[in-house]
Order: sequence, then C-alpha cells, then structure tokens
Amino acid sequence: MSSIFSRDYAAELPVLAHGSGVYIHDADGKAYLDGMGSAGVVGIGHGRTEIYRALAEAGNTVTFAYTATFSHPWQEKLASSILSVAPEEMKAVYFVSGGSEANETALKLARQYHLDRGEPQRHKIISRWQSYHGVTIATLSLSGRTSWRTPYTPYLLPVIHIAPPYEYRCAYCRDNGGCTLDCADELERAINLEGPETVAAFFAETIVGTTASGLVPHKDYYKRVREICDRYGVLFVADEVLAGYGRTGKPFAISDWGVAPDMITCGKAIGSGYAPLGAVLVNDRITEFFREGRRRFVHGFTFSGHPASCFIGQQVFDIMSREGLFTRPAEIGQYLATRLRQLQQRHACIGDVRGKGLYAGVEFVANRATREPFPTEKAFTSRLVTMMRERGVIVGGGVPGANFGMGGDHIQITPPYIVTEEEIDIIVDTLDEVITALT
Repeated sequence: MSSIFSRDYAAELPVLAHGSGVYIHDADGKAYLDGMGSAGVVGIGHGRTEIYRALAEAGNTVTFAYTATFSHPWQEKLASSILSVAPEEMKAVYFVSGGSEANETALKLARQYHLDRGEPQRHKIISRWQSYHGVTIATLSLSGRTSWRTPYTPYLLPVIHIAPPYEYRCAYCRDNGGCTLDCADELERAINLEGPETVAAFFAETIVGTTASGLVPHKDYYKRVREICDRYGVLFVADEVLAGYGRTGKPFAISDWGVAPDMITCGKAIGSGYAPLGAVLVNDRITEFFREGRRRFVHGFTFSGHPASCFIGQQVFDIMSREGLFTRPAEIGQYLATRLRQLQQRHACIGDVRGKGLYAGVEFVANRATREPFPTEKAFTSRLVTMMRERGVIVGGGVPGANFGMGGDHIQITPPYIVTEEEIDIIVDTLDEVITALT
C-alpha cells in the first residue's frame, strides 16, 4: 500500500521505471508514447542524462542560495538566455518553481506597480472563462475552469471573467461567418463597467489550455487587446505556461501576434520536467520603475531562483538552442495538423481541430452539424484517454465543460519537440482506432 496521498484514489497508476525520447517505460516493462508531453512539460524529450551529469560536474558551485540574501550565476545566466529569445520589450526575469507561482507573482506585481505609482484604487483583475492559470486560490480565481473552481468558491477572489476567443462555439461569431473580435471588445466593455480607474490587469493564456484545448485567437485579437489595455492603463499579462517556450514554433507564442505584453508567465517547458521551474518576464516600463526608484517587491518564495533549477534550466536552454527546438515545433506541427484534419474527414464525431505547432486540440461532438456535445454521462473523453493509454499512447484529456459548462469533450496533444513523423503517425493511427471502437 502506497504512503502517497493520491491525487485520485479511484485511479491505479503504473509506476515509472525510466524515460527515453518520447517514451515513458513503467516498472512492468510497458512503453507509452508520451503524446501529452507529460502535461505539456517535456520539450527536449525524456532521458537526457547529460543534464544531470553536468549538474554533478558543477558540484558545490550550485549550492543552495536563498535569493533574498544572495544572487548566483545560474539565475543571472539563465535570465540573460531567456531574454535573448524573448520579445525585446522584456527586460527582467523573476524565477519561481512553476506556472501557478508565476501567475501569482504577476498578479501581485501588477498590484504593487499601480499602488507605488499612486493609483491604489487599481485592484481589479479581468481574465477569461475557459481559462486556466493555476491551482492556488488566487490563480484559481483567475481561472475560468468552472469544474475546478466550484469546490473552492467561498475562498475565491472576485475576478471579472469575459468570453474567450472560442470561434467554434462563439455566440458573437455564429452568424457572421468568422471572428468579429467582439470577444476582444468585451474586454473594453468590462473595463468601463467596472470603472477604468479600478482595473489593474488583464490575464490571458496566449493559446487556451486544457479547459478548451488549443484555442488560437484571431490574428488581430491581441492587437485589439493591447490597444484596449493601453487606452485604460491596464497591464496585459500573457500566460505562456503551456503554450510558450517553443511549443508553437516560436520561443514565445505571443510573437505571432506582433504585440508585446507587460508580463509573460512561463513554466513547464522552461525546465522540461528536469527541475521545478517557472518565470515571470517583466517589460522595460515596469522593470525600470522598480529599478530607478530602488523599490522592493513585497513578495518572494523560499525557492525563487533555486540554483539547481536554474542550472538545469540553462542546460535545457542550451539543448533547445543547439538542436533547433525553439523553432522545430512549427515544422513538425504542420504534419501533426495535417494528419488530424485527415482524421477529421474520417470521423464525424471530430467537430474541431485547432492549435499551433506542437499544441493540438481536438474537440468531439455528437452531431457535427449542430455542434451538440456528447452527453456527460457518456464520459467520451475519459474513455478515449483510457483506451489510448491501454494501447500505449498518452494524450491529455481536456477538462469537462468546454461547452461553457454544458458538456464538451476534447483532448490535448502536446508531444515533446523531438517527436518524429513516424511517432505522430502512431499517435494519430491509435486515435483513429480508438474513435472507431468508441463510435
């Protein structure tokens, strides 16, 4: 009997033995193709033992340092490396241990920035429904994932939520033949209804995560968001914990929209699972305000800028740079998208195929013409994910409720950046087999 307090006592999980490339092997000798990239974390692939050899060789130069007392060369070096591939407006990096901490940090930094500038009334935050920003109480408050919010509703902060850029199910777009950008304009309406002088920041996943897997906004969406935020003095925070750090084929996904946010939060692929690591990239305006005023940010985690995590993050950066992995997902991702669209032609239950690079989302429907979702009791997604796993392929089951809380089945396909066309074929062919069995 395990001594671990389980995430889910209804699930019996295999025990990991080792990983190699895009495969995870369990203690019984079974291999699983990691089409989920272990929750979108693993970019450089499993089993890169050179990372830990480098850490061992570095010895006590990577000793722990509490970063309120010492800086250390590994966070300095990694920060410079990340900024070298980030939008040029980003000027500083605040390291944390993961995505939830990154968004919590950005939330507090937005508040203190306005407070220190003499605008204490700016405290309200706007985010979107069908979003996910983390599992702490503050970041769950930001999130628009209703199924995860419900148990903790009494504790949640009063964050304002607006419609996501969900063209497949958008009431604004339904009768207009495509995106109208009304979902972006809803941000301006929310700001005005709340009082522009009271709004501190707008948080958005650049590409929507597992609450509605793989939603890619219209090409002008973030330009409109940036204009609205600038008009009312609201900070724009781009959450790239899942979609960033190369997954779309750019070091940061927001670059495809040609705008710069005030902060970018990242995690997952920044450490590729080899260490707990996340970061907040801060733009020049905010950075210089704190630097020139010699201000103290009233915040900090014990393990912020953890030396071993930053050292490993630098090894991940070096591997990605050397092997072209910041850009490879754009090329190989086209093959994944093509195979999934071919599959859509074979199966009427595939309503929507979306995403960018090596982040693909597939939404399933009971009726393609009406876009009616499967009944919740059918448990379509969980059955599909289980059957895929039984066949040795892991995909991510999207959180129920993509259809604005009224059902909705979808999966996330986010393999490591080193995935080959042959391995993508295995993922898609297995998905084909399972859908056939389910329908």
